[in-house]
Amino acid sequence: MKKIFYTISLLALIILMPNCSRDDDGPSTPSGTNNLYGTWNLDYYINNSQLVEEIVCNEQVTYVFSSNGSYSKTTFAGEGSTNCDVAVILKGKWENLGDNIFQLTPNGSTGNENLDITFQDNFTKFTITYGNGLVEVFSK
Repeated sequence: MKKIFYTISLLALIILMPNCSRDDDGPSTPSGTNNLYGTWNLDYYINNSQLVEEIVCNEQVTYVFSSNGSYSKTTFAGEGSTNCDVAVILKGKWENLGDNIFQLTPNGSTGNENLDITFQDNFTKFTITYGNGLVEVFSK
């Protein structure tokens, strides 16, 4: 009799146990997303095979990527590399499309910019390669 009771109890437990799947844990974070969070400054760039390491004011760019999907891009103006003022702050939303492609959509805009980002140096740097031969390298 005990054997029948245990068998019925085990079957009832199996049938009544809720089914769990990987989707029950919520959406997963696409690869590379966590590495993008933070403040990134233009470290150097390569333009038409010319390495430029001294970034003057009007070439300085800073990206800030937040975990809530928002970003800001700040550009600067001024002379030399020390007397810099903020020129433009662009804010918007970003999304990881996968395969290191990140889509940036500025607030109030219907256009998107897709950035092909390649992480380097243990995720402390990333590069953006543009079709015109320009490669920008940003660091945290």
